[in-house]
Amino acid sequence: MTTTDTTPEQPAESLRELALEAAALKLLSERVAAAQKSVRERTQAALDAAAKRDGVERVVAELPGGTPVATVSLRKGETGPVVVDEDALARWMRQTFPDEQWTTTRIVREVKPWKLAELLAEMDAAGAARIADKATGEVHAVPGVLIKPTRARTHSLTWRKGGKDATAHAWAAGTLARQMAALTAAEGDAA
Repeated sequence: MTTTDTTPEQPAESLRELALEAAALKLLSERVAAAQKSVRERTQAALDAAAKRDGVERVVAELPGGTPVATVSLRKGETGPVVVDEDALARWMRQTFPDEQWTTTRIVREVKPWKLAELLAEMDAAGAARIADKATGEVHAVPGVLIKPTRARTHSLTWRKGGKDATAHAWAAGTLARQMAALTAAEGDAA
């Protein structure tokens, strides 16, 4: 008994068409990555300037017709204690607290990780590279540690409800041609 398959056969995709699609998408992804990096840097600089000048920390992204699609918000960076000279810190710890076993000696003296975390937390809370000796109350300046940025100031984009679809429709309709020109420009014309 033979069975016949009545399902219509799907035409196989052309290898050449797939190769062309892969090449086009590769080009587009490279251009999107470069454009995204550029706009992220320019947006950060503009947000930093607006925050300093006017206290502005967010801006609404609107389509040319005025439809709000997203909000771009400034995220403040963080500062905290960072060990910049481990040897100086370990020598100081050993000299200042000789009876404590907070350092180990190998070729290089280093502070034990658990104690370093404790000290950095204390310095972070104080906002300075200083600690207070709990036994004596004496405040020590800690060498080898600086208070400096630990996370850069940045920004984020939050889509509004329907914002992605509205942006996609605007792009498809050509309304965002100026903003997307670099993605479709010829190689010599790309920004």
